[in-house]
Amino acid sequence: MNSAVLNLADFSAALKTRYLGRGANECHEEIDSTNNRAAVLAAQDAASGTVVMARSQSAGRGRQGRQWVSPLDGGLAFSAILRPNLPLNKLPLVTLAAGNAVCRAARVTCGVELGLKWVNDLTAQGKKVGGILAEKPLKALIVGIGINIRLNRDELPDEIKDRVDWLENLAGMPVDTNLLAAALCQSLEEELDKLEEQLYQAVIDDWKRNSVTLGKTIKATYGGAEIMGVAKDIGESGALIVEKTGGEIVELSAGEISIRMADGSYC
Repeated sequence: MNSAVLNLADFSAALKTRYLGRGANECHEEIDSTNNRAAVLAAQDAASGTVVMARSQSAGRGRQGRQWVSPLDGGLAFSAILRPNLPLNKLPLVTLAAGNAVCRAARVTCGVELGLKWVNDLTAQGKKVGGILAEKPLKALIVGIGINIRLNRDELPDEIKDRVDWLENLAGMPVDTNLLAAALCQSLEEELDKLEEQLYQAVIDDWKRNSVTLGKTIKATYGGAEIMGVAKDIGESGALIVEKTGGEIVELSAGEISIRMADGSYC
């Protein structure tokens, strides 16, 4: 089977995990949203570590309900059902852990170095390559990850075609989607192990090393207000610590940020 085509047989053969990806996984040619399907399975008590993947999504979404473009075999749409043994105030660290996991999986699979823009964007050279959406229905934590693998810029909507990139373009070579998915499971399991072993700072420090946000002047929309300042650090529960003009320190636990570029514009 063409390795560009996501399928359970090749994915399972490449797995090296203890539990993540070892459940009654699903792989769809097209689905509305892997996160939606994972939430349904979680409500039916699907095992922790069960994975839902798709070759395309008709209603994929990012944070704040934004649409995520998912053409057939253009990327990896991946959602994991998790029940981590973590205090509630540490659950936001799962998004940071997932970012670390994607960075490591991309590095080992195709040699691409990705960056992390707080709180959930996967970037390269100032362009978006993917995103993470963690949601918590009643019976589990669902971690959704979308990664662009192969796209045609001419077929993208005008408003995003100059703002996105994909792994094959960055790597200059084909990327095996199944190997990437298996590597993602392995690295995500390793990151979750750190959290369950209370190695919270190790996860935060790894995220900081991958960060494209810290040290930058950022503009944030938070609580209906706009905040501008320098991103200084990550708090112990994953909040972004920002020093506003004038020296006031604020912690952003959610919201959207944009980063000022060298020409003074924001992306």
